[in-house]
Amino acid sequence: MTTPLSSRRTARWSAVALLLAFVGSLLVAPAEAAPAPGIRASYATPVRKADGHVDAQATVDRLRAMNADTYAFLVNRSTDWGDLEQAFLPAAQASGLAVWVYLVPPTECPEQDCDKYLPYKGNYVAWGEAIARLSVRFPVLKAWAMDDFNANVGTFTTEYTAKMRNAARAIQPSLDFYPVVYANAVSQSFVDRYAAVIDSLILPFRDDPYRNTLWTGSLRSQLDQIVARLAGKSRKAILMVYASTLSSTTITPDVEYVRTVTAVGMEYAKAGKLAGVIQYALPLTPGRPQSGDERVAHTGNSALVFTVHPSDATTAGDYAAASATVRLDSGSTSCRMVVWHTDDRPATSPAGYHAKQAIVGGTQVWERDVATEGTDWYTSSPIDLTPRLTGGAAALTLRLYEKKAVTNYSVTARMDDITLTGCHVANPGFEADGGWTYSRKGGNVLAGRHTYDAAYSTSVHAAVGSLYGS
Repeated sequence: MTTPLSSRRTARWSAVALLLAFVGSLLVAPAEAAPAPGIRASYATPVRKADGHVDAQATVDRLRAMNADTYAFLVNRSTDWGDLEQAFLPAAQASGLAVWVYLVPPTECPEQDCDKYLPYKGNYVAWGEAIARLSVRFPVLKAWAMDDFNANVGTFTTEYTAKMRNAARAIQPSLDFYPVVYANAVSQSFVDRYAAVIDSLILPFRDDPYRNTLWTGSLRSQLDQIVARLAGKSRKAILMVYASTLSSTTITPDVEYVRTVTAVGMEYAKAGKLAGVIQYALPLTPGRPQSGDERVAHTGNSALVFTVHPSDATTAGDYAAASATVRLDSGSTSCRMVVWHTDDRPATSPAGYHAKQAIVGGTQVWERDVATEGTDWYTSSPIDLTPRLTGGAAALTLRLYEKKAVTNYSVTARMDDITLTGCHVANPGFEADGGWTYSRKGGNVLAGRHTYDAAYSTSVHAAVGSLYGS
C-alpha cells in the first residue's frame, strides 16, 4: 500500500518535532541537586501582626523591596505552620517569591521537647512529606532546611537523612534539602558522607573557631576551602550572613559587617563558587534599633572595639590591633596625640592581664591596664610622637595586648576620637569606614570598627538591598 504524500510529510515532521523536543529537554534539564546560582535570600524575623501571627503580605513586600528572591520561613512557634500554609505561601506564590521551610532540630525543639514541636513533632520524615505536599500545591516552595544539622548528626545519620529526603522527593521530586553546617564541621569526611543525601548546605560565617560577628578577615580562606571540598562532590554552599545577634557573642553585627560579608558572598556566587547568600534574621520590620549596647562611642556612633569573650582562653603575647599612618601636618615639626579610651572592667578587676596600648614606629608609647580606672571614658595624657616620625610619618597601632594568659577573664575595650596636634591620621573618630587595617595574633582577641544604628533594621535592609540588586 502506498502512503499518501501528506501523511508521509506529517510523519516526518512529527519525528523531527519529537527529536527537537528530546534534544531541548537535554539542554534545559537542571543539574541534579544543585540550586540556581545567585540565590538572594533572607531567613526568619518576618513582619508580625499585633496578635503574633506573620503579616504575610508585609513580609513579602519587604523582601521584594530588598531585592530578595527567596525566603526561608522558620517554623518554630505553634502558629507558624498555619501561617505558612494559610497566609505566607499564597502571598509568596502570587509574588513569585521562592520559599524554603526552615525547621529546628531536636536540640532546638520548644522547651527542649520535640513533642511540643507542632504539628509533626520529632518525626522529620513526616515533616518532609508534609512540606513536599505543600510544594505540590505551591510550586514556589523549593526546599526545606534543617538548622544546626552538624550538632544533631546522632539523629540525622546518613541513613535517616536519606530517608527524610527520599520520602519528600517521592511526593515532590524537585524538592531540595539543605542542612545548616558550620565551617569547622564541613570536613572532607563530612562532605564524603553526606554529599549524596543533601542538595546544598547552608554555611553560616562566624569566624570559626572564634565565634564572633566582628572579624571578617578569615571569610575568604574559609570559603575557598569549603568551596573546594564541596565541588569535589558537585555540591555548593549558600553563605549565611549574621544580620542579627549571634548567641554567645560579645559584639552585635553592625551594618558594615553585614555589608562586607554579603559583598564577598555575592562575589563568590557570581563567580559560580557559591549557590547564593542568605541573611540570618535580618529584621524586616522597619525602624528597629540595633540590639546591644548603645554606648559604643565617645562621640558619634562609631569607635574601635577590642574584645576577649568569657571562657575564651588567650596566651601571653596575643593581641588584636588597628593600624594607620600618622603624618606631620604641612609645616609642622612636632606631633602630639591624645587617645580617648574605655573598657567594661571596674578598677577592682585583676590587673596585669589585658592592656590597651599605642605603638608608633614600632615603639610602645602608651599603655593602660583595663583594671586601672572605672568604666567611663578617659583620655590619655598628651603623648609626644615626634621622635618616632621618621621622615615625617610612622605607623600608628592601637591594640589590646595580653600580658598574661587568661582562661575566663572577659573584657570589651574601646578607643575613639584620636586627637592629634601638628599631625594627622585618616578617620581619627572612626565615623567613616577606611583608613585603618586590622590584625591579630591569637584569634580569641578581636578588634574592629563598630557602629551603633538606632534604625538598624532600615539601614541594613537598604545595604543588603543595594547588593542584592546590583
